[in-house]
Amino acid sequence: MQSREQPPSNPSFWSRVWRPPEPEISAAGFGGEILVAWTRLALISILIYFQVTEYFRSSFAQNPRVLLATACGALLGALMIFSATRRHWGRSWIGFASSLLDVSLVSGALVTFLVLGRPHEATNNLVIFPVYFLAVAATSLRYDARICVMTGALAVLQYAAIAFYASSHWHLNAPVFAPFTYGVFRWSDQLWRLAQLVGATLVSATLVVRTRELRLLSTRDRFTGLLNRAVFNEQLDREVAFANREGTRFAVAMLDIDHFKKFNDTYGHAGGDEALRMVAQTLRRACRETDVVARYGGEEFALILPGVRSTRAHDLLERFRREVAATAIKLSSRPRPVSVTISIGVASWPEDGNSAAEILACADRCLYEAKERGRDQVVVPAPRAPRPAGEREHDPQDTDGDVLTSAAPLVPPDR
Repeated sequence: MQSREQPPSNPSFWSRVWRPPEPEISAAGFGGEILVAWTRLALISILIYFQVTEYFRSSFAQNPRVLLATACGALLGALMIFSATRRHWGRSWIGFASSLLDVSLVSGALVTFLVLGRPHEATNNLVIFPVYFLAVAATSLRYDARICVMTGALAVLQYAAIAFYASSHWHLNAPVFAPFTYGVFRWSDQLWRLAQLVGATLVSATLVVRTRELRLLSTRDRFTGLLNRAVFNEQLDREVAFANREGTRFAVAMLDIDHFKKFNDTYGHAGGDEALRMVAQTLRRACRETDVVARYGGEEFALILPGVRSTRAHDLLERFRREVAATAIKLSSRPRPVSVTISIGVASWPEDGNSAAEILACADRCLYEAKERGRDQVVVPAPRAPRPAGEREHDPQDTDGDVLTSAAPLVPPDR
């Protein structure tokens, strides 16, 4: 989950609205999607109950198949989104799909009254229409202002279409009393409702923008722009929970700049700061969007590589080690550029631990082993003794353990 480049210092409100959320914020929004899915199912069940009750009690209700089809369609859509969320599918689009589904379900319930020939209930309904505001408010839980705007715009367009269709196909100037007073149809009332939806949308989008900005201040290391240690530990716990549930794999790496204190003493704190920034920038370039990249403390960095095995992680980190060693650091106080090297320890789930603490401790032990072996190398845990043939599970992709360390500094530091 690498850090994006920093946005402009004073971006406009709409540029902040349309900027995609940072990966760690997007992950936090996805974490609340299960709660929204459960809430959606509960609300649909309640609405179905009231609609069915009203149908059986009403003397002017018509075709029951319309209500049944609406109820089945709503439940089917809600269950599909719920199933996708439970399986962590579509992290990039599930928030859009579920939010647009919510307002479409509300509109579908109002359209049902039009199909049943009850336009006053469709345009002056005091039970179903407020659910639009719940749907718009729920978009703020996704931490993506684009979802707020798109959901609100869809609600406005759909309700405007319902009001226009009702006014053009029925004579709505006479009030209806059966069994509730729905009043007469007035465009001034409908326009006020649309304005309320627009206002709710702007409030939700503004809330998301401010929440994201405040969350960034609490989740990022302000010096390097990477995630901080607290967020890294939180993401590691989430990755362990997901791997336990879905049977996936991931790797964790701990990185440390070699002889950083000596580097600081030789080139000053300004030189040490440049070294830290260079390593952080190289990490951002080298890692995938789904990787978690953090400054763990001081000159130490930490990575989570989802879906990566130990051997593959070793190869990726070896390339990163070489790139860091080959990158020149230009200092104003030195005529010649300098460079640094790094040591890396790697651990894999589930081979090297059964919890987040165990995986992190294993990677940390490998990091210290890399330092003891001379630094500037990548170390993975030694392979475990093979099980007896009858007990060993066959894994055609398991090739871990063929390479343990690698060390070959390309550009030694200028010391």
